[in-house]
Amino acid sequence: TAASDLMLRGYDVFRALSPARSCDLIILLDGQPLRVEVRTGYVRVDGSVTANADGDYDVLAIVFKGKVTYAPELP
Repeated sequence: TAASDLMLRGYDVFRALSPARSCDLIILLDGQPLRVEVRTGYVRVDGSVTANADGDYDVLAIVFKGKVTYAPELP
């Protein structure tokens, strides 16, 4: 879902082939690579959607009920 959303937004998307990887996807933004970590979101008590994510990434893609949000937001 996140990969297809990013492609629809016009990004070049590259997927990790190994489960032992530092991130799930790489996208190109103005020719520069960004590491994207994809996580399933959950709703906090205050109603906001969040996800648990540790590691080295530039963008967190949160998938919740078929919708993808990004932190930080992508242009």
